[in-house]
Amino acid sequence: MGLEFKEAAEPVEVGDAVLVVDETYRKRVGLVTDVHGTFSGAYVPCLNVIYVTADETKKDPYGAQTERMSSLQHFGSGPSGMPKPGRFWANLA
Repeated sequence: MGLEFKEAAEPVEVGDAVLVVDETYRKRVGLVTDVHGTFSGAYVPCLNVIYVTADETKKDPYGAQTERMSSLQHFGSGPSGMPKPGRFWANLA
């Protein structure tokens, strides 16, 4: 999925759409379900998000299942400016 994102963090709230990247670097659009703290200065809080799975085997009578990630770091957080391996959020461009 060719989703573009902003490298610098911008404040988000519960219900906002963000880019979510999983352990295999698949990009998904997720919805924020919790923000762990307040955006202030250089501090960027972790998020909880829900998104539609990219795994074709995870389907039920309603369609593709949803998955959750919790305490998800921002793209610019962590060692070398990006959490490893994958598993980060970023603002959509």
